[in-house]
Amino acid sequence: MKLKISHRTLYEYSNLVFAEPHHLYFYPSQRNYFKLRDFRIHVDPAPSGLAFRLDAENNPFHQCWFNFQIEKLEISIEMEVETSALNPFDFLVEEDPHKDHQTALQLYLGKVDLNPELVAWITEIRELSGGNMVTFLSYLVKEINADWEHNERYAENVLPPNVCFEQRSGSCRDLSWMMIQMLRQLNIPARFVSGYAFNPGLKEGHELHAWVEAWVPGGGWIGLDPSAGLLAMENYIPACSSYKPENTLPVQGSYRGDSKANLTFEVRIEEI
Repeated sequence: MKLKISHRTLYEYSNLVFAEPHHLYFYPSQRNYFKLRDFRIHVDPAPSGLAFRLDAENNPFHQCWFNFQIEKLEISIEMEVETSALNPFDFLVEEDPHKDHQTALQLYLGKVDLNPELVAWITEIRELSGGNMVTFLSYLVKEINADWEHNERYAENVLPPNVCFEQRSGSCRDLSWMMIQMLRQLNIPARFVSGYAFNPGLKEGHELHAWVEAWVPGGGWIGLDPSAGLLAMENYIPACSSYKPENTLPVQGSYRGDSKANLTFEVRIEEI
């Protein structure tokens, strides 16, 4: 399958501002089930510098900076990817993997305080799975999809897991963060992923998406989408992953000046 992804982001400021260096997370992270055939990025106004870098968690990003004041910041990207069929169950869970990754995985085990009701719920899900890791993950992602309403909430912050659990609804980012904390409660490393999802059967608004990756010994990072109730397949194109959600925002940076910012964006994904 070949996909064309277009993403336009526009910040408009009420007055001239001085933009601090910005990090732009649009370039897709490497996965073995797709090949990047083309990628173009355009920033308006033209920045004083634009550099392609890797962050501390091996996410590719563009660093851009301006030596002058700006009244808008517009980032437009176009990419073409070619995907191949992905079987998310094509691995063996290893009791004693060849390498000890525990030190590296500590970053993805950070917990927040969870209500007793939430802890009891996730504990019951684990018990019902019979101790099988793959069965548990599949069951968990389906149960969250069945019991929680997925809504669109365009905000940089995520709901606290306890709030999301109690109100039984949330955005893809909210549901993903809640699921991550559920997994970490059971000492399963998990990280937050943002990127693009091609789901033509769903209504518009799902293209810019967030999901979860859980660490399975032997299988590595396994993608899980609680808002769809599915394991991530070849139609998921990740742009950034991190131990915390705010590190995965597409545009990261600040500005100096007495001004308000207005954000608009548009994402289109089509099969070509």
